[in-house]
Amino acid sequence: MLQAAKKNKFKATAIIVCLLCVLSLCVAVGAAFINTNRDTRPVPDVAKSSLKYSNAYEELCTIGDYKYLFYEDRDILAIENTKTGYVWKTGVDVPFLNEAWEARDIITDAKESGDNTELKDYAKEKNMTVAEVKEMANCVDSSFNSSQYTAFANSLVTVEYFEGSGDSMTTQRASSAPEKKSQGESQLTKGSSENEWVLDCKFNIDDEELGVKVHMTLGENGKVNFKVPYEEITGCISKIKCIEIAPFLGTSGGILKYYDKDADDFVKTEVKELTPGYVLVPDGSGSLIRFNENKTKFSEYNSKVYGTDPSTESNYYSSLDDVVPLKNPTMPVFGISHGDGTQAAFVAYADQGDEYMSINAAPASTTDGEIAYTYAYASFQYNAEYFQVINQAGDSYRKVQDKPNKFDIDLTYQFLEGDGSDGYKADYTGMAKAYRQHLIDEGILTEKSVDEKNIPIRIDFLMSDSKKGVFSTQEVEVTSASDVKNILNQLNKDGIENINTGLIGWQRGGETLSKPNSTKFSSSVGKKNEFKSLMSEFAKKGIDISFSREFSSINETMVNYYGTAAKHINSQYLSVDKSEVLPKNVPVTEYGYATPAKTAQWITDLYEDLGDLSGSFTIDGASNILLSHYKSDDNKTTVQNTVKLYQDAISKIQKNGTKTNLVNPNKYLWKYTDRYLQSPVGTSQYVYETDTVPFLQMVLNGTMEVYAPYANFSFYAQTDMLRMIDYNISPSFVLTQKPSYLLGSTTSSDYYSTEFGQYEELVNTIYNTVNTPLSQVINYNWDSRTVYSWDGKELTSASKDANGNETDGGIIANQYSKDGDVKTIIINYTSDEIQVNGTSVAANSAAVVEGGVK
Repeated sequence: MLQAAKKNKFKATAIIVCLLCVLSLCVAVGAAFINTNRDTRPVPDVAKSSLKYSNAYEELCTIGDYKYLFYEDRDILAIENTKTGYVWKTGVDVPFLNEAWEARDIITDAKESGDNTELKDYAKEKNMTVAEVKEMANCVDSSFNSSQYTAFANSLVTVEYFEGSGDSMTTQRASSAPEKKSQGESQLTKGSSENEWVLDCKFNIDDEELGVKVHMTLGENGKVNFKVPYEEITGCISKIKCIEIAPFLGTSGGILKYYDKDADDFVKTEVKELTPGYVLVPDGSGSLIRFNENKTKFSEYNSKVYGTDPSTESNYYSSLDDVVPLKNPTMPVFGISHGDGTQAAFVAYADQGDEYMSINAAPASTTDGEIAYTYAYASFQYNAEYFQVINQAGDSYRKVQDKPNKFDIDLTYQFLEGDGSDGYKADYTGMAKAYRQHLIDEGILTEKSVDEKNIPIRIDFLMSDSKKGVFSTQEVEVTSASDVKNILNQLNKDGIENINTGLIGWQRGGETLSKPNSTKFSSSVGKKNEFKSLMSEFAKKGIDISFSREFSSINETMVNYYGTAAKHINSQYLSVDKSEVLPKNVPVTEYGYATPAKTAQWITDLYEDLGDLSGSFTIDGASNILLSHYKSDDNKTTVQNTVKLYQDAISKIQKNGTKTNLVNPNKYLWKYTDRYLQSPVGTSQYVYETDTVPFLQMVLNGTMEVYAPYANFSFYAQTDMLRMIDYNISPSFVLTQKPSYLLGSTTSSDYYSTEFGQYEELVNTIYNTVNTPLSQVINYNWDSRTVYSWDGKELTSASKDANGNETDGGIIANQYSKDGDVKTIIINYTSDEIQVNGTSVAANSAAVVEGGVK
């Protein structure tokens, strides 16, 4: 359910009206397009590859167009594209401060004595040339003011671990290439299979040893795979918080300090030339974080893949407020692009360990003492810290889970180069296509063709919910089965035929109070035979009507918690307080979560009882909430178990020939998804996120139907319609027959505008606007997405104009192809009429042109 606070509705409406007035005035006076982080900016500038590798790097192998080298002292893997000469490194490759001073002293002694013997011996010991030793002694990196951070920036593998206990517990880092051997060491050896190498890491943690073996497989097509088998982690694994692999691969930024003879210190600063490019993170539809020299320090983007597990959060209780919630990554993937999108990039994705994976991206900061690099990496959590409750008063203490999470890491970096004419383009579109193909190869996604001339539309119906009555709860009916029939018939008369729909709140007690697997129909909305007749009648018309249900969220009025509700790792029932976002007089404000086993059973039960009535089945909650359950130390359901439970339950539905409609599903359910509902079209809007892109939609394109958020709720402006066309997603609405204010005292009060009588015209307008261009590329491959600007005469994809000023963008060209036929959809977000291939595209509109942009 939506979670907007009723008390802010009128305020929000007033703000929206004011903004619309301002925007309308801007358009009226012909204001230029203003690119925000909700849009996609023109490509970055061309990058100059400044990375090189010293004589200290030893070649491991050359496979195809890629040469792989390793610097043993710093645990850095270098990847060189021999065709383009572009070099990537898994670390920053900087000396420790003491190492630079050591080299400085040896050089000084050689100058004063006139004898280079010691200098040459030192260079030989370091596997360097004398010139490389002199370079090392000449400058250091000011970002790393401690040896721990320098080791982190260089090393291939870093472990975060817990030190101390209780309130004094802290998190520390240990890296595979530390400054001193006493802190640990590593050794690279040849693996058992072809092109496999094993980095055997030994970490000394609080006088205990931790062993981690990382298996590297170097591929001929620019793929580097890292595996960390759980069974090969030895020693004090109970202290590990997480393992991080290649955190500085693809980094950009840095501030150097050069040696000053007069000061006899490293004091002369020089900002390293910034590599143009960006980090891609799967925030919402997809977000870019461009490399910038930020004057302000920003908090690091840190997002748990598939969302945080409520059962291993610090506390067993939480509360919702009216702040817009952050968006969870639905897939374990990120990437970095260098240059203008035709040069070099990589996309990284996990095939194992993703349930425990977080994606991290740290924006650079040029503030003194801060890291002046932008970098991104994956981390994998083995132990969580939480508050253990010790009595009924709620007293607690901090501790770490008793047994670590047991899983293997399987992380692949796939390197991309070129403009896409031969392989995958070196930008976010190439990353999406490469990851899409990987998922197809793994059997997770399957390309599908449809026998339709028009795109689909999703029309959900909210039927009933419960409110407080004088003596008990009272059901509020806003849409009956006969109302659904009348509305669908009217939409058919309006010319909309490709419709599928979900019925929400059809059970007795509504969505709030009915047990998820209940087959007791609400008498006020219709009896079972009425629904059976409704579904049968419209199935003959090609309109699919399904029962919709949220299966994860529960309350004590709905079910008995004993044996049903999920428990936190501290043995308490999970609790979510929604009183701040719900009206004061709703029947229930305290919620919990069903155990994963119970959720899976409810899905199976409800489908077995009612699945034969409909051609599809709609699932919410279980599709996007991943949690564990701790009944006891020896009786728990891990998130891996939960994934398997949900996959088994939903696959049975699909195998029976029933389509599955899942609300914002996570990647592990994509194999079993026919319709992706409520796909995000934006990001969490972190201030350092510079662009929004349809990465998710490009990955899923052609493998399932993908739908936009409900258009009722502030997603109906002209720009929003263009966004649906741009992202190639179908519109969706949630409707009622009666006015939505009747729901004001129910937990469905956040569905604040749903009455069909008010939306019929808008449904038709949005559908026809979006369908006109997208219907022309049904079953076409989405090949590319390019940002253009209009200079008054022609389109330009350059990031700067002839005077060196940044271009605005605002025009998107999405190219599609099928059997040699090429079509391009032009989305013009600007207030200018433009010309493309002889076709006029009006301001704030979209059009299809034959062929590519010329």
